[in-house]
Amino acid sequence: MIQWTPRVILADRLFRLPVCGGPGEPPTLNAPGFVCVDQRWSRRDRAWMYYLQTPAVGGDYPLDVADDKGASDHTDVAVRSLDQLRQPFVDANTQWPRRWPLGHTCSSMRTRQTLQAEPLPPAGNEDTLRWWLAQDDATLWRQLPAAEFPRAHYVNVHQGCPICGTAIFAHHGFYPWTRQHLPGDLRSTCPSCAAVFPSNDLRTDDFSSGDYVDDGFGWFDDEDHVFLFAASSHRELVGHFTGAMRSVTQHLRRRPDDVDAARILGLMMLRWSLEEVYVAAAPQFRHGPSQEIERPWDGGPVDWVGMDDPIAALYRKGSLAYAIDVPIVSDVLAAAYDAAWPLLRHDDEWIARASLQGLCLADAEGGCQLIEEALCCLMQCAIDGGALSNKPRTSLGVLSALRALDRDDATDVVDWLYDCGPDRLRVFVSNNFTVDGMPPEATGGYDDTHTRGVFELEHQVAALRALQPEAYPVSRFPSITDDPRLERLVRAPYDVAMLGRIPFHFGDGGSSGVQQSLADRDPLRPLDGQTLEWAAALGSASARRLLSDQPWTPGTTIHDGVGFAILRTGESPERAAAGIVYGDAPWHRHQDLLDLQLYAFDRPFLSALGYPQSWAHVNSWEGNWATHNTVWSVVDGVEPLELPFDTPWHFLKEIAGRGRLLRVLRAAGLQIAEVEAQRWVFDADTMCWMQPGVTYRRLFALVEMGVDGADDEGLILVDLARIHGGDEHWRMCRGLEGTLQMEGVIPRSQSGTLAGTAVERGALEAVSHRDHLGLAWMDDVSILDARAGPGDAIRGTWTSCHDSGAHLDLRVLRTTPGTTLRCARATAVMDTPERSKYDYRTLAWQRPAPGDSATCVDLIFEPHVGGASLVDAQIITADTEEACGVRLQTSDTEITLYWSPGRDPDATTHFDDGAELAGPLAVVAANRVTAVGSSALIRADRRWTLPTPRQQGTIAALDRQDCTIDVEGFTEVAVGERIAVNGDGRGHTYLIVIAESRCDRQRLTLDMASVHGRARIAAIDGARMELDFFLITRTATLHGTRLLHEDSGAWQPIAAAVNNDGDTTRIDLVAPLPDVQVGDWVAAVDYVVGDAVSLELTRTNAMP
Repeated sequence: MIQWTPRVILADRLFRLPVCGGPGEPPTLNAPGFVCVDQRWSRRDRAWMYYLQTPAVGGDYPLDVADDKGASDHTDVAVRSLDQLRQPFVDANTQWPRRWPLGHTCSSMRTRQTLQAEPLPPAGNEDTLRWWLAQDDATLWRQLPAAEFPRAHYVNVHQGCPICGTAIFAHHGFYPWTRQHLPGDLRSTCPSCAAVFPSNDLRTDDFSSGDYVDDGFGWFDDEDHVFLFAASSHRELVGHFTGAMRSVTQHLRRRPDDVDAARILGLMMLRWSLEEVYVAAAPQFRHGPSQEIERPWDGGPVDWVGMDDPIAALYRKGSLAYAIDVPIVSDVLAAAYDAAWPLLRHDDEWIARASLQGLCLADAEGGCQLIEEALCCLMQCAIDGGALSNKPRTSLGVLSALRALDRDDATDVVDWLYDCGPDRLRVFVSNNFTVDGMPPEATGGYDDTHTRGVFELEHQVAALRALQPEAYPVSRFPSITDDPRLERLVRAPYDVAMLGRIPFHFGDGGSSGVQQSLADRDPLRPLDGQTLEWAAALGSASARRLLSDQPWTPGTTIHDGVGFAILRTGESPERAAAGIVYGDAPWHRHQDLLDLQLYAFDRPFLSALGYPQSWAHVNSWEGNWATHNTVWSVVDGVEPLELPFDTPWHFLKEIAGRGRLLRVLRAAGLQIAEVEAQRWVFDADTMCWMQPGVTYRRLFALVEMGVDGADDEGLILVDLARIHGGDEHWRMCRGLEGTLQMEGVIPRSQSGTLAGTAVERGALEAVSHRDHLGLAWMDDVSILDARAGPGDAIRGTWTSCHDSGAHLDLRVLRTTPGTTLRCARATAVMDTPERSKYDYRTLAWQRPAPGDSATCVDLIFEPHVGGASLVDAQIITADTEEACGVRLQTSDTEITLYWSPGRDPDATTHFDDGAELAGPLAVVAANRVTAVGSSALIRADRRWTLPTPRQQGTIAALDRQDCTIDVEGFTEVAVGERIAVNGDGRGHTYLIVIAESRCDRQRLTLDMASVHGRARIAAIDGARMELDFFLITRTATLHGTRLLHEDSGAWQPIAAAVNNDGDTTRIDLVAPLPDVQVGDWVAAVDYVVGDAVSLELTRTNAMP
C-alpha cells in the first residue's frame, strides 16, 4: 500500500507519504511521533497523500496503514538529527556522509583569510541587496527551500499553460513564467493569460486547496500531463539564494567592518550548510538528474543508495543545487565564508539567531565548522561525479573550496583534479582544445567558459600553491598553460567574431533566429579584462594588444583544428564575412556540417538558429540539419542516434560528420574556400565510428564587385554544392528572415510538410525516416516548378521583415535533373507559427533515389541594402558532371571561376565556353588568372602555365613546442600559404607563419600545435590500447593521426579511436606499439618525422 518512504530523513521535516487507495474513505494511518499537517486523494497516483512532519528526536519510527477492506502495510522511517547525520556511517556498503575526507570527522585548519586578493566584481543590484539586508531571520531562513521537496527546471515545455496552452511560449521557451521571489511565494503567473498556479498555498503547509493543487510534485491535467509549478519555483529559489549570498559577500568586501551584514551572511551560510550537509548523508533529497523536459516522480525522490552502485548512481545528480550549479555554490560559499570569517569566528550573536530558527550549534566555532563541512561535502560531490558542469567549472569550484579551507593535507584532492577529475588538469589544454586553440564546444559563451577557465585554473592553482607550497609543489602539479597553443587560445574567440559583434554560430552558441541589425551591438569582447591580464602575465602578446584596445582585424581566418573557414573583407571590422563549418566538436552540437553563414552591412543574411528555444525539440529543430544552410543525404537504415538527456555519452549528440579544408584561393576582391566532408555515424552496438558512404563537397567564394555610382562595393556569395552517396539528397536554405519572391517558377501547393504530404506540422512520429524530423516542422509548402521558356532562370529575393531595404537575392544557376525545389514556412516549434518570433521562407532542393550520381546545386547570393550590383550570372557546364564554371558580371566588372572537384594538376577538364583547366581551381578577372593546385588554363586561345602547382615533401625534423617542421622536397614556399599534412590520412592543413631556408630543407613555423591529446596507457591488448584520459574522438577525428610513445618516440598510425565514456579512450593502431607498458604516456599527434606534406601555392599572372 505504501508507495514510497524516505530512506533517512532529518528530524522536524515535512515529507509526503503516498498510500494506495481509492477516492472513498482514506486508509487509516498510525504514525506515532509524526504530525499529519494535511492529506488529499490523488487521481493520477490512485493514492492518498499524507503530509507528515517528522519527530523532533532522531530514531526509527513505525508507520502503519490499513484500509476498510483489510489491506495493511508497515514500514519504519529512519529519522535522524543533524548531529547524527554528520557522524560517519555505512549504508549499502558505502561510506556516508559523502564528505571529504570520507569516514573521518572534519576539523578546521583555517587561521587566516585566503581569498581577499581575488578581483572584486562590479556591484550588483542595490535594491535587491537592500531587500536581503532588511529581512528578519525567519524570512531569510524560509527563502531557501527544504531539500525534501524536489527541484526541476521547467513547468511544462509541451502543453505550456493549463489555461492558454502554448501561447505562453511566445514569451519564452525555457522560463516563460513570472514569479515573486522576494519573498518567495511559490506562485507562477502566466504572462499570456495572467492565470496563477497552483491553487494551494505551500507557504502555509496547504497541500490540498483548489482545482490546481501542486504539492511540490506537480499538478496533473486530465490527460496526466504534469506541470511542475512548485518544483521549478524551488529550483529558482535555490539559485536566487546563492546569488544573494554572492551579493552580500561583495557588499561585505567593500565594507569589511559591517558586522550586521556579516551576521546576515552568516545565517545564510548556515542555512545553506544545513541542507548541504543533510543531502550528503541523505542523497535521496539531492537535486537529481537534469531533465530536458518535465518528468513526474514515481511516488517520491529516487533512493540512490538502494542502487547496485550508489556512488555511480550519484553521477550528475548534484547536491541541493543541480549538477551544473554545484561549482558555483562552492565558489559562492567559499568567498562568503572567507569574507565574513574575521567578524564571525568569535561572534555569538549569529549562532544564537540560528538557534531560534531551529539550528542549534554550540558556539561560533561550531558554526564555522558546519560551513567548512559543507565545503567538504561540495568537494566530495565533485569527486563522486555529482557536480558535472561546463569545463572547467567543476575544478574551479573545488579549488575555491580548497583555498577557503586552507589545508595542507588535501593532496589527494589535487591529485584527483589533475588525473581523475572531469577536467584532468594535467592535460586540460592539450585534451580539451583543438590544435588551433578552439574549445570543443559551441561558440560564444560555452567556448569562452573553457578559454577563461584555462587562465582561471592557472591562477587558482598558483594561489593554492602560494598558500601551501610544500603540499602542492609545481613538480607534482605543473602549470596548466605550458602548451604551444596558448597564444591561439587567446586569439580564437576574437578570430571567430563576425563583423566584430557576434560569434560565428557553431552548435548551441548564440542565436540569430531573429535577424535584426547588429549596428547597435557593442563590439564583441569574449574575454574579460581579468582573463586578459592573467594571459598577458603568462606572455600572451595578443592579450597585451587586446588590453591596449588596439583594433583587432582578424581578416580571413581558417580554424583547421575545429574546422571553420571564415572569409572576410579587409575593413576593421569587416564589412562582410562568410563562414562555413566543416569540422566537429563533442559538446552542445548541432548537425551543422557544411553550414554556410553570411553577415554583411551590420546584419545577418544567412545564419543559424543557435541556442534552442527548449531542449525538448533541439534534435528536431535548432540542432537539426534541416534548419541550417547546408546539404544532407538520408541513408536508408541509418537513423540518428537518440540518447537520453543525461546519457554518459553526452559527447555523441547531434552527429553529422566531419570534413577537411582542401584549398583556399585569394585574389584581388575575391576569396574562395573549398572543403569536403563525409557523414559519420556511431554504431552503439560495435562501439565504433562508421561511414555510411556519403560525401559532400562545397566551394564558396566571397566576391567584392563594384556598384555603379555607389561608394561601397557590392558583395556576391558563390555557393557550389555536391552530394554523393545515400538514398535521398537535400540542399536547405532558410535565407533571410522575411518574405520571399520567386521568379522563373510555377508554384503548386503541397499538403503536409517538407517531410511528406501525409506528415502534418509537428507529427514527428509520422516521418518515414528520423532524418526528416526537422522537415516535419516546415509547413505551408509549395512546389516550385521551373518555367520551360528560354531565359527563365530561377531567381528570388528575400526581403527582411526588420528592414524593408535589406534584401538577399538568389540565383539558381544549376541543379541536377530530377531535383525538386520547394518553399516552406520555418517558424519556432513550441507554439503556433503565427505567434513565432521569427518567420522564414525556406527553400529546399530534394533529389530522391540519386543512385551513384552526384547531386549538384549551384547558387549565387547577393546581400544588399541599396541597389544590387550583379547584372548577370551564368553557369558554364563541363565534360564532367561535378565540374562547372561561373561567370559574374556587373556594370564594370567580369569574373569567371572554373572549378573541377577532385582533379589533379595534370588532369584536364573541358568547359563549354572553350576553356580547358588542368587542375581543380582557377579564376579569371581583369585579364589576370589566379589559380591554386592547377598547372594550366587555356581560355580564348590563350594559355597560362603554372610551374610546380603541387609540391610534395617529407618532414625531416620537428619541434612540437615551437610548432616548427623541417621539410625536405619543397623548392618554393611562401608565408601565408597552407600546407597539408598526411593528405591520405587526417589531412589537416597549417598556415605557414615563418619560412626559413636551411640548406636542402625549409623550416616552417606553423599556426597550430600538433598534439591532439595526451594520456597514460591503462591496458594493452596487441594493437588495441585503453587510455585513462579522454581524447576527443568524435566523428573519427583521430583516424589517420599517430599515437606517439613519449619516452621512446615510437609511433603507429591510429586506425580507429572511440570514447567508451566521458573519461577514457580506446585506440586501435595499425600495428602494436613496441616496448610500451601500462602507465606509459602516449600522445595522439598529427604528424611525425617521415610524414608526407604537400603545398599548393597560389599563382597569379596576366594572361598572355
